[in-house]
Amino acid sequence: MEASRQLLHIHDVCLSYGERHVLCHIEQTLCSHDFVVLTGPNGGGKTTLLRLMAGLLQPTAGTITRASGVVTGYLPQYRHIDRQFPATVSHIVAQGLLCRTPWWRSPAAAWRQRMEQVMEAFELSPLAARPIADLSGGQWQRTLLARAVVSDPDLLLLDEPETHLDAPSRQLLYHFLQHEQAHRAIVVVSHDQHGFPSLPHMQLWHVEHQQVHLSNNW
Repeated sequence: MEASRQLLHIHDVCLSYGERHVLCHIEQTLCSHDFVVLTGPNGGGKTTLLRLMAGLLQPTAGTITRASGVVTGYLPQYRHIDRQFPATVSHIVAQGLLCRTPWWRSPAAAWRQRMEQVMEAFELSPLAARPIADLSGGQWQRTLLARAVVSDPDLLLLDEPETHLDAPSRQLLYHFLQHEQAHRAIVVVSHDQHGFPSLPHMQLWHVEHQQVHLSNNW
């Protein structure tokens, strides 16, 4: 494992929607190889914090500083993709490479190989040509997970990745993340932090009452 470096620094960040304060004065740092599980009640701000990290939201106050050149992979909680659109599993996974390869250019051989490896890891290779309209909930979730990680991101952000996964698929996910943590920082929103294997640099961030509290309660 290469030496750890700071990827993202959250400094005195607040986010409000009008009079409703969601997060207040958050101060956290993410380094490469960190594995963070975000827990807390529904509506407590977990997804909001993850979207701030992804750059999809801008803080009302404070700053989020990212290291130069950091590539982010993101799995949203709500999948606003029309599954009647005529696309296959391989088409959706390949979308994750757009940050590495312009849309008008075919991926280089190394990225095609990476795509094949990720699809194999999530047991999607036999489904590569299947239309996404024909997928089960678990197959669709694994497809979106593969899309999030195929770009070999420095920072991988996953919002409730266990959704629709059966027990074997959850174990597949946990095993994959355990391997991937050696190569990138990972932040996961989860209602079951105890399902994750014990990993170096693992942290539990409990998001509630507009604050983030660090916990060792595994």
